[in-house]
Amino acid sequence: MTSRFTRLLLTLCPAFCLALGAAPAAAQDVIDSTLSDLNGDGMAERFTLLHYRDAARADLIIEDTGTGRITARRVVWIGGAGQEPELDRAPNGSVRLISMNESIGRNRWRQTLTIAYRQGAYMVAGFTYDWYDTLDLGAAGRCDLNLLNGKGFLTEGQGPKRAIRHSEPPRPITTWTEDSPVPAICRSQEMSGPAGGSTPRPPEVFAAR
Repeated sequence: MTSRFTRLLLTLCPAFCLALGAAPAAAQDVIDSTLSDLNGDGMAERFTLLHYRDAARADLIIEDTGTGRITARRVVWIGGAGQEPELDRAPNGSVRLISMNESIGRNRWRQTLTIAYRQGAYMVAGFTYDWYDTLDLGAAGRCDLNLLNGKGFLTEGQGPKRAIRHSEPPRPITTWTEDSPVPAICRSQEMSGPAGGSTPRPPEVFAAR
């Protein structure tokens, strides 16, 4: 029979396990975590990336929100060394969720989702995508979109950084997945690279390229 103390530990385990950096019972590992008070209630929320050991994906858990735990499932792709997602906090307090391939193949990329609290939800408020070809230094670029005001910047190859307008809206982080496509305005020939130079990122992401 399960004691009251054991039941209490099982109830509290999700919060305590994440706080201590221990792996939850469901074969998950904590990849990274950060704190930030995005909703402005005076108590920092905890953002934690969890990896299912047998899957090339990670979940984002948001706790201490004042309204319960929030889970963004399959939010980013994860690979081996140089392909592991991470979290950090921007100077303005926004949380940045970064995924990447910086180790395999000639086509490398780095994606940053900037998370802010808007309209009562944790939203993807910014999208930044960097890419480069390790064998062709001219095949590189950066696309940086502010999803709140419809403005951004695009750099392709050796060309200048230019201001752009876009229609990509902000969206709840819970609706973003590893399969979400790169915004159309950020796609270019430089990103696709020559045949045979594909990255291990899920093919659905680049299906429109």
